[in-house]
Amino acid sequence: MAAFGAKYINFAPITEEPKNGLPAYGERVEIGELVKADLTVNIATGELYANNRLKEKADEFISGSLAVEVDDMTKEIEAGVFGAIYSEGEIVDNSGDRVPYGGLGYYKTLQRNGVMVYEAHYYPKVKAVLSTDTAATKSSEITFTTRTLAFTVYEPMTGNWRYRKEFADEEDAVAYINGKLVPVHEV
Repeated sequence: MAAFGAKYINFAPITEEPKNGLPAYGERVEIGELVKADLTVNIATGELYANNRLKEKADEFISGSLAVEVDDMTKEIEAGVFGAIYSEGEIVDNSGDRVPYGGLGYYKTLQRNGVMVYEAHYYPKVKAVLSTDTAATKSSEITFTTRTLAFTVYEPMTGNWRYRKEFADEEDAVAYINGKLVPVHEV
């Protein structure tokens, strides 16, 4: 299997999180055109040594860090993802902003034995983390920059922190993501 593409990154704010089910979401937005998504899983490890040897070892999911790059993100979408104020084309960041929890989905393109496969990824509970912003002056070479975002992946009430499903058709991967991040009023 070879992976060589990623598309359609969507975010929807959580409106409620029931104890025995997946979160309910508000309006879903496509953050931007996906350039890259890198997941790092954070594991808690415990070891018990007895008689000078390892007797027991436990490794458990704690959280994840999802580093994302998109080509661009509008100020309106940025305000929604980071909990900032947006009005009349202006975004205002405040130290009291409350970054919302949300759901996140995207898909990547795989090739398996010459056949395209589309693997959808759905994270039921994430939260954006403010990151650095850079700017550079124009020089003799054109260097494109992308918008980087970081999300913390949380374990929702169900314990199921990530869902992945493969599809033969790209449209089915898009429908899967849309179906997972469906707004409450559409259910």
